[in-house]
Amino acid sequence: MIINITDLNYQDKILINETLNYSKDYLKDSGILKLDNVKVNGSITKDYENNNLIKLEVAGEMIILDAITSLEVPYEFEIEIEENLENSLKTLDLIEFLWHYIVLEIPIRYTKSDTSLLKNKYGDIYHEEEIHEVNNPFKDFFKE
Repeated sequence: MIINITDLNYQDKILINETLNYSKDYLKDSGILKLDNVKVNGSITKDYENNNLIKLEVAGEMIILDAITSLEVPYEFEIEIEENLENSLKTLDLIEFLWHYIVLEIPIRYTKSDTSLLKNKYGDIYHEEEIHEVNNPFKDFFKE
């Protein structure tokens, strides 16, 4: 979605109320499997120094891989954006602009699995407390 920022020359505010969908081209190599129905609400205005100011609230749900089971799981995110835009900017591609913020919301590891009991590839069950004790070179460091 392209927004014409020059509209601020004859109106006080550009309101944004959109639902965006991202194509596979954006998602490749990002760790996101699906990203649809991203809701964007906000506005573009001029501030007291006549700079273009964008304020947005973004909410959506991305489908990513579970770090333990490698199954597809939903991950909800919310972003608040308040940023000055270049005054020389005539148009703004909202999809491209938001993509930089959405990428920062991708978790490094995320699971919806029960992590109290974890299994290795041989089927051995470890309790979460045991995992922190095994092969921990610092486990005796804090003992009194």
